[in-house]
Amino acid sequence: MIATYVIGYTAKNRKKNNMKIYYLLFFTISTLSFSQNNSESDVFKKIIDEQIGKGTFGIYVQCEKQKTFFDLKEFKEETTLEVPEKILNEIELNVAKSNNGIWNSELLKELNYSSDLIKNRKCLTKKETEKIFIKTEKGQKIISISEPIFDNNYENCIVSVIYSKFRQSSSGNSYFLKKIYGNWTVIAVYGIWMT
Repeated sequence: MIATYVIGYTAKNRKKNNMKIYYLLFFTISTLSFSQNNSESDVFKKIIDEQIGKGTFGIYVQCEKQKTFFDLKEFKEETTLEVPEKILNEIELNVAKSNNGIWNSELLKELNYSSDLIKNRKCLTKKETEKIFIKTEKGQKIISISEPIFDNNYENCIVSVIYSKFRQSSSGNSYFLKKIYGNWTVIAVYGIWMT
């Protein structure tokens, strides 16, 4: 009788402990997913703020996230930053896993900039971008922000930006950002190109 009671009590404890582990795993995975999505949004907002801070007014934002380009050798040569090799290797591996996507237009609304600074309250598709060039027949400021690529701890990030001024003319660069006291900070601009 005592043995049956002990076995039953142990089985109940095991079941409770398993449930606690499941809840802990669910909470951890949910938190990491939220952190990832939140980090992407924060980087997007930081890049837009950076453009406006440089005096870039009247910009349009394109919806499509381009695939992020990252070349470890180029990064080291152009930035001369002393970033731990472990972090750079994590970013390089995560770039290989990245893919194209779409930015949520709600992010633009959250920025609260006037229409003099950001022309559109929703991001534009490639077709809508083409129509603007054809309709206006003049230079524009259309920004396309790639998918941000993070290290495994979401403390460092690489993101690429393409600026289109005319239909066949664009330029771009990459940013290296670091999370400092909870805020994304631009540490380096590199990989500058033009067509």
